[in-house]
Amino acid sequence: TNLPDGFSMSADSRTSCVTTRTAVLVAWVAVLLLVAAAPVPVVMMKTTRAKSMSVFLFRHGECYQPACGTHLCTSGISRARFLPSLFANTRRLKPPCKLYAINPGKPPFMAREYETFIPLAIARNISINTSFARGDEQTLANAILGDLDAGAVVAVSWRHTMIGAVATALGCTANMSSRCVAGSWPNLDFDTFVLMKFQRNYNGTSDHHSSWKIVNASTVHMGFTPVCDTPNELSHGACTELRRCKNTTQQHFAFD
Repeated sequence: TNLPDGFSMSADSRTSCVTTRTAVLVAWVAVLLLVAAAPVPVVMMKTTRAKSMSVFLFRHGECYQPACGTHLCTSGISRARFLPSLFANTRRLKPPCKLYAINPGKPPFMAREYETFIPLAIARNISINTSFARGDEQTLANAILGDLDAGAVVAVSWRHTMIGAVATALGCTANMSSRCVAGSWPNLDFDTFVLMKFQRNYNGTSDHHSSWKIVNASTVHMGFTPVCDTPNELSHGACTELRRCKNTTQQHFAFD
C-alpha cells in the first residue's frame, strides 16, 4: 500500500486490512447469492377475454297472397336482390357466415323465406340451412347459439309473425326491442330487420360451448323501396308504382 512520506504500516496492520476486505467481499457475495436464490413472487393475473357475435333477423321479401302464392312477388325478388348490398363495405355491416331460412319442403310449404336469401347465398358463396320449420324457433335458437365461434355473424329469414319468437328464444326481451315480441311485426313492414349482439366471456379457457348472452338488439332499415305488385301495397305507401306479378311459378328462381 502506498502511504504518504512519514507514515508506515506494520505487518500486523496490513494483515488485518486484508482480512477485513476479504470478509466484506465474502459478506457481499453471500448477500448476492441469497437474493438470487430467494423465490420471486409471481402475480397470477386473471384474464378475461370478451368475445362477441351478431345475429340478423330478416323478414322474407314481399309476397302478397293470392297474387304470388307461396313465392316472392316481383317486389320481393327485387328486395332479395338488394340484400347483398347491405353487406358491402360502404354499409359497415359485417357479412354473415351462416344463413338460416324456413324449410320450404315442410308445412305450410312457403318458399318465400328461402328465396329471400338466394341472392345473398350466391354473393357470399355459402349455403342456406333449411333444417328448421315454422314452430321450431327454440330449436333454431339453440342451434345458432350452440354452434358458433366468436366473431361469427348469422342471418335468419323467417315469417314476420314468428320473428319475435326467434328473438325471444335467443334471449331478447321487449325492453331491448319491441320486435322481440311474437306477432309484433307490422304486416306491411318488409324494410326493417333486427340486429342482435351477443357476448361471452372466457376465464382462462377456450370452451367453445360457453353460453352466449345477448347484450343489445336494435332495428335497422334497409332503405329500399321496390315497385308495387298489388293495389293494397300502393295504397299503403309500401312501394312506388303498381306492377302485377306475372308467371311467378317460373319467376321465383330467376336470380341472375
